[in-house]
Amino acid sequence: MELQELEKDLLKENGWLFHKLGEQKDLIKKWGRAEHDYRVALADKLLEYRIAGEPATIMGDLCRGDRAIAKLKLERDISKGIADACRQSIIATQASMSALQTLISTRKEEMKLL
Repeated sequence: MELQELEKDLLKENGWLFHKLGEQKDLIKKWGRAEHDYRVALADKLLEYRIAGEPATIMGDLCRGDRAIAKLKLERDISKGIADACRQSIIATQASMSALQTLISTRKEEMKLL
């Protein structure tokens, strides 16, 4: 691979990295909101059952079995998974950039020897 092609690929990966970093910020905010919504709804439901006199031993199960609470937990878990996948994509992009930088350095050293 030619030096110019490697440098072009490195710039492309750099652009992709900055795009994913911006996306990660939005995904983490979404995950945080989903976590907040789930915890608030769960606390409200626990209070509702406590006021109704439900036994403390089963309140957690009753709350987590509530359809609305379960849906909020699902949304939270999905948001976390997507944010984690984005983070893994960033790590992979950084590894790719590192490999390209190594190839570029190697090519430059080879050119000095010629």
